[in-house]
Amino acid sequence: MTARLSLRPARQEDLAAIESLAAETGCIRWGWRLTAKLLAARWQRHSPTLIRVAEATGVVQGYCDYQPSPTLPTFHGVASNLDVARTLIDWACEDAVCRGTTLQTSLFAKEAGQTLRPDVVDRPVYRLLGGTGFRPSSRTTTVRLAAETPEPKALPRGYRWAHFNETVLPALLATYYAAWPKDYYAGDDTADIADSLRQAHSDDLHLVVTDNGDVAGYVLTSRPPEGGVIDEVAVHPAHRRKGLGEALTLAAIGSLGDRTITLVVMDDNPVRSLYERLGFAVWEERVDLVLVRR
Repeated sequence: MTARLSLRPARQEDLAAIESLAAETGCIRWGWRLTAKLLAARWQRHSPTLIRVAEATGVVQGYCDYQPSPTLPTFHGVASNLDVARTLIDWACEDAVCRGTTLQTSLFAKEAGQTLRPDVVDRPVYRLLGGTGFRPSSRTTTVRLAAETPEPKALPRGYRWAHFNETVLPALLATYYAAWPKDYYAGDDTADIADSLRQAHSDDLHLVVTDNGDVAGYVLTSRPPEGGVIDEVAVHPAHRRKGLGEALTLAAIGSLGDRTITLVVMDDNPVRSLYERLGFAVWEERVDLVLVRR
């Protein structure tokens, strides 16, 4: 089959075959989950030259969607076996090299609450991407509140809740930069960060301040149609280990109401145990990989 495998631009009539292939338990998949709706939207936005279907004897055996970007291009795909996956991955890598860019993709160990087959995800595909020149860049876990909403927690003495206003912006930015590692905000302009904080709805930005007006921590949420997201929980290093992270998280949960609540936890985040204690359970686990040589 491999000798007869050919690559061609994707066509509208391939949608059903690709979605069916992606739904098979034993398919090889990298990048984000593929649906007919998502595929159709991508094909409308991107050049056909950046989308390939692998075909053998008239049957679709795989698909690869390469999305260029000025910062970090990504690519996604499904394949019926490792030989098909290798062909599609090689095509995307060669195209990226010709353009002078790199590539990023992801592998999921758990997705939408379901554990994926470890013999497909964790070993062969990982080895295939590693042999092509990809290396892990980050590991991320998305957790979802699976238990009853916990009760709010009172702040310790010396701290109080506050609403955002321009007078606290300098202190809030100071906490932002102190709480997050540099690679979190690398490349972001301070003015853009300030604008995003200004534009947050009052229900989505909760601050904890000290008696002298310093911002000890904050939590930022958002409310997409599919539920509620806790985007950032940050506590200034000088105010950690006092229960502020727990109080901020509980405040966010309370403000989001009965929505399905999720948050993203980086692999090296030490507060993951806190979220588990509050009733969050793993919903998705992924490793991001970047092409570092070719």
